[in-house]
Amino acid sequence: MRRRIYMLVVILLMFVGLSVSVPDIKVQAASSQVAASSGGNMVTLAPAGPTPTASPPVERETSWYIPDWVDDMIHKVDDMIQSFKDLMSGKLIKDAIEGLVVLLVDELMSPLYDAFAKSYLFTPQIAEIDLVQSGWSIFMIVGLVSLFIGISWLAFKIIRGKKDLGSLLKVFLLCFVATYLSLTVLNIANVGINWMASKMFEGIIGTSGITYEGLDGQQILKAMIVGAAGITEASYAAQTLGELTVSTSGGIFNLLGYLILVVLPLYVVAVVKTLVLMFMAILVNLWITQSAYTGKFETMLGFANLYVRTLIVGLICGLHWAIFVKMQTDYGEGTGFCAAIGIPPIIFAILSAVVLIVFFFFFWIKPLMRAAQNPMTLNGANVVESMGKWGEKTSTTLDSMGKRMGSEGVQKKALSMKEASKRMQSAAERMRTQRSVGKDKLASTLSGGMSESVQGIAYQEPEQWLEEGGQVHVDVEHELAFGESEIKSSALNISTVLGEEGFRSVSLMQAPVAQRKKLTQKLSSLKKEYKEDVTWDESTGELILAGETLDMLPQLEKDGFDVSAVREGMYKDGAFVDLNHAPKITQLKDSAEAKQAVEQIKEALPLYTRANLPEAQAAAAYHALKDRADEYPWVKDLLLEQGALWLPDDDLEEATEVLEGMMAQTTRKIRYNFPRYSQFAASMLEEWERSSTSEALAKVLELANDESHVYVPEEHLNEFQKAYDTYRKDRTPYWRAKDGAVYVIKDRVPVNYGQPPLHGLDMGGFERLQKEMLHRHETQRDKQSQATKTVAKARAASTPKDKGQVNGNG
Repeated sequence: MRRRIYMLVVILLMFVGLSVSVPDIKVQAASSQVAASSGGNMVTLAPAGPTPTASPPVERETSWYIPDWVDDMIHKVDDMIQSFKDLMSGKLIKDAIEGLVVLLVDELMSPLYDAFAKSYLFTPQIAEIDLVQSGWSIFMIVGLVSLFIGISWLAFKIIRGKKDLGSLLKVFLLCFVATYLSLTVLNIANVGINWMASKMFEGIIGTSGITYEGLDGQQILKAMIVGAAGITEASYAAQTLGELTVSTSGGIFNLLGYLILVVLPLYVVAVVKTLVLMFMAILVNLWITQSAYTGKFETMLGFANLYVRTLIVGLICGLHWAIFVKMQTDYGEGTGFCAAIGIPPIIFAILSAVVLIVFFFFFWIKPLMRAAQNPMTLNGANVVESMGKWGEKTSTTLDSMGKRMGSEGVQKKALSMKEASKRMQSAAERMRTQRSVGKDKLASTLSGGMSESVQGIAYQEPEQWLEEGGQVHVDVEHELAFGESEIKSSALNISTVLGEEGFRSVSLMQAPVAQRKKLTQKLSSLKKEYKEDVTWDESTGELILAGETLDMLPQLEKDGFDVSAVREGMYKDGAFVDLNHAPKITQLKDSAEAKQAVEQIKEALPLYTRANLPEAQAAAAYHALKDRADEYPWVKDLLLEQGALWLPDDDLEEATEVLEGMMAQTTRKIRYNFPRYSQFAASMLEEWERSSTSEALAKVLELANDESHVYVPEEHLNEFQKAYDTYRKDRTPYWRAKDGAVYVIKDRVPVNYGQPPLHGLDMGGFERLQKEMLHRHETQRDKQSQATKTVAKARAASTPKDKGQVNGNG
């Protein structure tokens, strides 16, 4: 019994101590937090990534009446109960797994941080890497020696009189300089792209005073999780990247996704980018030397393509980082797109990294693999061909936009771009045979052309003398012409209305020049009371009679004056309205009073102006405008009289604009390309300008400054083709070489003609023709070789089958 009572007392004391100690612990924890926040080392944490802190052990205060051994027992019981709760809820297992994963991830990521710190945000300055400097120096010496030998040999040949080797010597000299400066140029490109990236980071993230080049790998990756605070606040330094990631809303899943889809792929990109730049910098001089000796300039184009793409990949990686640091910063402040939809930016960072890797594969990895398959040329010809195809597609789009906007200039630029793109594709084809052509050209120079005859290289004139290069649609506005203005009203109404405005009925006589002096003498003898009704101007011969003086006309006719050209009308202050025929306004005097009187007539009477249009077109315009009466109120005042369209003067400006817009037409200009490199087009047009038959045609043609093409209006197309064929028919094409020799093709052989033919066509430089013919010959030879190999393979493939059939039959 005593034992039971004792146990009850112990249990009671335990519950009492528990009820007292728990509030004490809560109060002490709260007070410790307040003390920490009020101290000088206060830490502010971003909401997206809280920093877990370990609370210091709290000393329990016990009552004096509770023995120490009881307090220790209560503490152990509390720990057991809490451990049991954690075990039952799964928290203990979860914390253990999470801690293990975080530990493993941190250990895995630790070796990767150096690569992120040195080559992720910025491109490494390869000139400062010891391995690159030593490797580049070795190959530079090899290249300079090789090029010096080539330069010496070419200089010796030039001294011996082989002047044609001068252009080749310039190439070797250029490559000699490029070899010495190659690493400097590459390093300048690196520095430039890094400077651009640094300025973009400052603009996107909105920070200043931060040296982005000095960030370590953990800071770069933490910034994508907590924003700019990850690189500006030291409070995050105590946490590992794994701990910081797992503390976000996604927990361990964010950690694994961030590791697998962001950290590891971008680490591979950073490492491969650096290795590619180092490899290309070390071997650049070999490719320069190879280009000089083989003439394959596609190699340097392929090199530039890969190097620029690699630099762009580094820049895009840095911009991707800056954008998501900015997004995470805004999210921590409760602003931005992610905060609005409630999704942490780390989710978008993971998804965008996947898209970025896919883009890098097509933009960078595939061209890199293709270049690795063709290490001597670095796939340069295919690069040029691809650029030509893209340029052709772009020109088609630009041409369509130009037609929609009605811009003639844009359409012409698009056609020029299309032609240039086609030439790029042709240049890519020539690049593939450039080495063989270079050898053949050198052999031809040394042998005086005999090697070409041995190889059977045939020359021919252009297959197409005129090639259509596209069309330009041009909107041609119709400029409307007008006749004189007329008053559309009856003579009686005009007299009545103008009479109320102070106009008088008069007779206007136009005196011949021979009778003007005699008429002046006659009028000087008039009675004084008549002089107010008579207006006479001897300089113009205009005599105006009003009132009672109207009876003077028969007397003047008796006196021998010509009164046949007399017009009846209304007159005031130098303004006259003819009532005999079509009522028109005539301003007889150039004075302010006359102008004011004309304005009075226009305000008092309906004035119309005739549009000079054919009857059918005038009728069509009239009916078309009548259908748009709701849109234009002045349409109701239009008049159509005897096939003539009359427009009201009050709305003449707007009516003219509408009519000209209705009659605007779209015409075409066709672009025709002359044979490439030819230079006879300007001379042809000058001759046409001097010709009476083709002078008008020459004025409407638009010739390019380089004489490569001409734009022909559609309505002059047939005329142009006939004139062009006539001009070219009896003329001899000739080519001029650099040494002054003139060549004419006879039986597919270039013959030195001595002087340009009297009636000739200047086709440009002979060296260009020679190179084109050599390329064509080499292309045909490659096709024949490929065809022979295909036939041989087909025969080889069919031989075992035939043997099997024979053996089976046996």
